[in-house]
Amino acid sequence: MRIAVDVMSGDNPPEELIKGALSAANDFGVEVLLIGASEVVDKYADEDKGIYVKHANTVVTMEDSALSAIKEKDDSSVAVGAMLLKNNEADALVSAGNTGALISAASIRVRRVKGIRRAAIGTVVPLDKPFIIVDAGANPEVLPENLLQFAHMGALYAERVLGIKSPRVGLLSNGTEEIKGTPITKETYGYLKESDLNFVGNVESRDLPAGICDVLVCDGFTGNITLKLIEGMGKFMSRTINSLFRHSIWTKIAYLACKKEIKKLRKRLDAGEYGGAPILGISKPVIKAHGNSDAKSMYNAIRQAKQFAESGIIQEFENRFRRNTANESKDVNSPSAD
Repeated sequence: MRIAVDVMSGDNPPEELIKGALSAANDFGVEVLLIGASEVVDKYADEDKGIYVKHANTVVTMEDSALSAIKEKDDSSVAVGAMLLKNNEADALVSAGNTGALISAASIRVRRVKGIRRAAIGTVVPLDKPFIIVDAGANPEVLPENLLQFAHMGALYAERVLGIKSPRVGLLSNGTEEIKGTPITKETYGYLKESDLNFVGNVESRDLPAGICDVLVCDGFTGNITLKLIEGMGKFMSRTINSLFRHSIWTKIAYLACKKEIKKLRKRLDAGEYGGAPILGISKPVIKAHGNSDAKSMYNAIRQAKQFAESGIIQEFENRFRRNTANESKDVNSPSAD
């Protein structure tokens, strides 16, 4: 298996991402294809160790538009990565770059699974009982039909990749009652209730840490805010624990007694443990790594890309969403509509 890695995008230097990619190639038995400027990636090429390189002349910045990788910067590392997937020169793509540009390049160059109207980011939240948020940032505005598809994609991912049997699907809302929420949320509730999914109803954000659902369905705007709040609270708790156990000699002694359990807690709160998020709905595996990915995050993102590619879930998407779309109207609000 060959995984293309965009090492030029993101907040950290390419060398940091390359470090994680090299470790992943060694530990996971995959080939990695480093995409970047020749002066950066050429020195790491080592075909005997499964390390290949592909040159990209430009980089899509976080300030660039979502369509920049298609229009202005078609020689960027993100655009090159998408073309590698399209041309079957790689089995999966990992990038820590501009989310909109990555989704646009993947949707337009690689294409979505037939029948899926919107690609969505599925981010796994690593609490006591991990759950996946769909959508976590790709689609600020959605239709009920989009949310229904997000639910099906999230449930399949939870079952096939996370190993959760009959995953519980919840709809993020401001109350558990069926009448709560926006008009779109209310209509989606009806769709989910009539579906064959294990729908558990509306879910309030305060109940998420209690493991109330395995798949959380929402629009990308709300999902991204929810995700960042959870990540922020995780960092707050980690800082608070550090401060608490450094308070006095007695708290330092207490720390030694529970050091092992504290490390486990910090690991669960660390977003880098999952490394990134699958872009669900694309016809080939694409992982959006965190923008601030370090070597550890990139290492885990490549592990996730390997699992995604091996799961066969995209074929399941194709089987589920295959239908006659000839008479369906296009979703004109989608920037990546066919």
